[in-house]
Amino acid sequence: MTPKLHRQFLKTAGEFAPKLRTHMRLLGPVQIPNRKHLGLPKFLARVIIGQQLSTKAARTIWSRIQTAARDADQRIPHFFCETNIETIKACGASGNKAKALLAINEAYIDGRILPARLRKMDFDTRSATLRDLHGVGQWTVDMASMFYFGDTDIWPDGDLAVARTFRSYLNVRQSRKIDELVARFSPNRSYLAFYMWQVVDGVP
Repeated sequence: MTPKLHRQFLKTAGEFAPKLRTHMRLLGPVQIPNRKHLGLPKFLARVIIGQQLSTKAARTIWSRIQTAARDADQRIPHFFCETNIETIKACGASGNKAKALLAINEAYIDGRILPARLRKMDFDTRSATLRDLHGVGQWTVDMASMFYFGDTDIWPDGDLAVARTFRSYLNVRQSRKIDELVARFSPNRSYLAFYMWQVVDGVP
């Protein structure tokens, strides 16, 4: 986020939610981390493991999976195969999440989720391609769009923490127009979502 964009966010927020403007000013310009270095299969796997879990629990399970993969002398995502499904579940992944990890490996092997191929797609086509994988819903797609593909205009409707936090800055009447208010930050809604996560995490 550039200083200019930060000033624009402050102006927009100040038009309907002074408290939101104040918090954005305190946080300063935010930078959305890019996780491209992980590789798409590993990124998707980590997001799936973290669904509906606390950060601590997700990290613990993922650490166990990484250890199990090293012990088996296999790299991720190739470790995600039928032979290892019970081991994956023993690490703490649910049966459904374990199946999702296997689906990621299968899609990676057959070329369906090659990043170079996905980057050429428009957002809707890429979203549909990823949602075809078992266990991958729109929230996971939104996380990939923001943190892996670097899309700047993603508003993750399925993230209750983001929606709840944004709504906390609004009065009852404004809450009925939440979509219209979020749209004021387009084409940079990803930054708005990231601000909401920062608030949830207690920063500052």
